[in-house]
Amino acid sequence: MSGASSLMPFGVCGVPAVARMRYPTSGNDRPENPLKERQNPTIPADRSLAVFCDFDGTFSVQDVGSTLAQQRLPRKRERLWQRFEQGEFTAWSYAFALLDGLELPEKELEAFLETIELDPGAAALLAWCEQGHVPFRVLSDGFDWNLDRLQAIHQVQFEYDANHLEYEGDVWRIRAGRPNDACGCGTGSCKRGLIAAHREANPGAFCVHIGNGRVSDLCGALEADLAFAKDTLAPALDELGAAYVRFETLHDVLAVLTERGGDAR
Repeated sequence: MSGASSLMPFGVCGVPAVARMRYPTSGNDRPENPLKERQNPTIPADRSLAVFCDFDGTFSVQDVGSTLAQQRLPRKRERLWQRFEQGEFTAWSYAFALLDGLELPEKELEAFLETIELDPGAAALLAWCEQGHVPFRVLSDGFDWNLDRLQAIHQVQFEYDANHLEYEGDVWRIRAGRPNDACGCGTGSCKRGLIAAHREANPGAFCVHIGNGRVSDLCGALEADLAFAKDTLAPALDELGAAYVRFETLHDVLAVLTERGGDAR
């Protein structure tokens, strides 16, 4: 689960996030009831493939936002968490209250980011997509600054959508990347909206979403044609009766994509 939404509990006022989200259809080929299983287990040969991947806890091993908050802001996080559970915050407003104004010098952030590891299959998945001319994009509810630095640290390159972080002296200033009031996920970067935008620009695209968290990844998983899930995202999809492929590392994802017909076209 990415960044901001990984800092919080699974629902507001004890109500699971899956019960509070709205899933309107987005085209003639979308199901009347989006809570039914709708993922095709085989990638059609006549549709272009696009892969969308969560970052924190999916493309990376550690969750950047959650780990940072636990280390730097444990008491504030606990206080705001309680207010979140009482329904005072959305996912993004919670993250804003927690992280905007955080005093963390760039050198200290850099040292922290150097401790973040990538999933053992991350490089292989990137290479496979590049070789096959398959669009690959990280969809993160974390922050662009961190993603830029982590690409440099690990010497990888990927396109991404994320929230914005900039420095004012040694202080964090953040803003939402692409919120979507129509979704109800409450995140700063709505993954359903981002995948839907790709569909609109690329009619007929077969969209794959890879994620691990029930807050920021759920709407993207339901929007995708094929979802890969682990951690809290998997049981959230189980609750909805939505089909997905369980995975542990991105090596597992790559094996399934190849097996199910996702070869370069």
